[in-house]
Amino acid sequence: MARLPSSFKTQNRTSQNFRQQFAKIPEPIKNTVREACVLFDRDPGHPSLRHHQLKDVRKGKHAPDSFSVSPTMQYRALYVIENGINIWYWIGTHAEYKKYTGSSR
Repeated sequence: MARLPSSFKTQNRTSQNFRQQFAKIPEPIKNTVREACVLFDRDPGHPSLRHHQLKDVRKGKHAPDSFSVSPTMQYRALYVIENGINIWYWIGTHAEYKKYTGSSR
């Protein structure tokens, strides 16, 4: 299974679904995601991460109070905060996100 940096594990956890999706993405993207994890640990608000809270829409499949981080212009990862820990539950392309949420935009 593809691994994220060990430092990332102090305040972050990944779901089984996230780990399975991460394992399927191309190796160059995995490396960029790993770099983004290190940056996220240092500065979650860094502009290059395009970190933002998602709007809660009833039709969307993302969990309520989710956040999005885009390690590349093509990929995004989603997480929620539970008891002070970031739980990462989805990663994929923006096109896959549209399918995941049923969004037309």
